[in-house]
Amino acid sequence: MDEVKETPIEIETETETEETPEPETNDSENTIDEPTGTDDAQAERTVETLEAELEALKAEFAEKIEAVAQAEREQYEAERELLLRTAADAENTKKRVESEAQKRLKYANENLIENLIPVLDSLEAAIKSADGQTDSDRTASDFSTFSEGVQLVNKQLLDILKTHGLTSIEAVGKTFDPNQHEAVFATESTDVPEGDVVEEFRGGYLLHERLIRAAQVVVSKGPAEEPEPSPNTEQQDTENEPNN
Repeated sequence: MDEVKETPIEIETETETEETPEPETNDSENTIDEPTGTDDAQAERTVETLEAELEALKAEFAEKIEAVAQAEREQYEAERELLLRTAADAENTKKRVESEAQKRLKYANENLIENLIPVLDSLEAAIKSADGQTDSDRTASDFSTFSEGVQLVNKQLLDILKTHGLTSIEAVGKTFDPNQHEAVFATESTDVPEGDVVEEFRGGYLLHERLIRAAQVVVSKGPAEEPEPSPNTEQQDTENEPNN
């Protein structure tokens, strides 16, 4: 069988022949999509505002950092000053304690030496008594030997006490010193100037620089004042003169 060829038939419709209208453009939509000058100004102001706020934050942050740093510096200086003051107080306390300890050690034997001073008084009295008894020829040799022995003991005792800081106060011939001398009474003297010590009754002693016992002394008042002659005496003297 022969093949039947089908021929397509094109049918034109009205709808196909009509031109499709182009879509209308809306001006309002175009204005929305495209940026305007007002939006640019607003964007610029926003950037400037942000930059200003950032600078303000930076300045505020720098001020806070400086304030914190200043507070830390002040606290450091205060603590440093307190530490230095504490160290100075500790050093002063150490020196004071050492000084007091040395002072206590220096005068630790004060009571012992003060109790030994009457022994010196007894020895000195024995020496004076022995010297007074040497006037007799019969007992001169015996008392001389006794006096030398007592003087030797007295010297030994003084030497021992000197090693512990005890020194005797020199009084005779010195100017009266109320810090070291105790005046028993005053007497007239042509040989010793006024205010000087004429005689020592009892010896005085110093322990290092501290007064243990003042020396009892007699102080000179100077030479006696001669009484002024009365007018009657002068008249009698003139009447008694021989006439030439």
